[in-house]
Amino acid sequence: MIDEKLLAILACPACKAPLRQDGESLVCTKTEVRYPIEENIPVLLVDRAQPRHPESPNAERGREP
Repeated sequence: MIDEKLLAILACPACKAPLRQDGESLVCTKTEVRYPIEENIPVLLVDRAQPRHPESPNAERGREP
């Protein structure tokens, strides 16, 4: 579980929207893109988002840079 104070300052790395916790993921409140939490550490890397964030580079192509 991510501490509420930390969660309050975290934002989606692609669009800067607030995040909410859903199980073992943080979810962008704007696009519903999910970022994993591994060993209680949020992994806020656009490349690890599921599905790929629509505002990230190369998202329209749907493949890795």
